[in-house]
Amino acid sequence: GNPDLKPELATGVDIAFERYLEQGGVLSANVFRRNISNLIRYTTNYNGSRYVSSPTNVGDAITQGVELEAKFRLNQWIADAWPIDVRSNVSFFRSDVKDVPGPNNRLDQQPPSTGNLGGDYRLRGLPLTVGGNFNWNPAYDTRRTENQWAYQGAKRVVDVYGLWRVSPSAGLRLTVSNLTPLNYVTGSSFVSGTQYESATTTARNWQSVQLRLELRI
Repeated sequence: GNPDLKPELATGVDIAFERYLEQGGVLSANVFRRNISNLIRYTTNYNGSRYVSSPTNVGDAITQGVELEAKFRLNQWIADAWPIDVRSNVSFFRSDVKDVPGPNNRLDQQPPSTGNLGGDYRLRGLPLTVGGNFNWNPAYDTRRTENQWAYQGAKRVVDVYGLWRVSPSAGLRLTVSNLTPLNYVTGSSFVSGTQYESATTTARNWQSVQLRLELRI
């Protein structure tokens, strides 16, 4: 523990713009900025007999970003295209912990960008809807303190589904989550004088198949 720990505070502003399309759908953009004071982070320090990791105020930080989202039907933009309902979003983030030297002195667990793309299509002549979603986070490094670093590997998740409408109030849904499993890799390193420690963890990811009966009451 740390009895001298101060509360972490943030002051921010968000500005959003949304445009609703005539044939359905929406386009939106959001810009934000946060000023953070007394940022809390677990740091490792030598207390005279051993190295101890504890929560510490590491100073002030700034985070800002842009988030873009679009939902529409594909044949609204491309003539003769299938009427696929498209949903997508992409975000870009930047952060700076002022008392930690760069590069990569970003906030913990904040990738530089994220992306998501999905779609749904109802087959003509059949009570069947199929769809899927792709989510992507790039790999990135984070410098947590002057002598601590962390690594987060790329994340990629693909989900697909099929929904068969038995009646207006009942449906049978088959979902395959994480269609192409990708192992998650994380790492950390610590350097202090002649002391050096490095660790890498690989977590296996799994595919999940689910068959579910959905009822509207």
